[in-house]
Amino acid sequence: MIRSFVRSVIHNATVTASDAAWPASLRIDAVLLRSAEIQPLEEVELINLATGERFRTWAESAEEGSGEVRVHGGIKHPVRAGDIISIVAYGLLHDGQTIGHRARVVTVDVKNSVVAIVET
Repeated sequence: MIRSFVRSVIHNATVTASDAAWPASLRIDAVLLRSAEIQPLEEVELINLATGERFRTWAESAEEGSGEVRVHGGIKHPVRAGDIISIVAYGLLHDGQTIGHRARVVTVDVKNSVVAIVET
């Protein structure tokens, strides 16, 4: 059996900009992507911590060290600049792979700088 597990999370990210005119995507500082082991073009789920609204999109790399977390929302636009979000990446694992599985949780500060990385 194949099961879906949380693979990594970027927690408490501050949205630096949002733009409904661009196609749906999420541009994230390259440092954060590497810290969370999220690849450009990988599907991610974005959770607005204030409203609980969730949607899936794909990640793209922003300038390294920029602190950028820019949401390109397409037609529906559930987040605004200044909102606090979590970004979740999932992985598919066979039952035998789940025994030692750990999710990587990257916590950031208000400037989207990494303050902690834990595996849980």
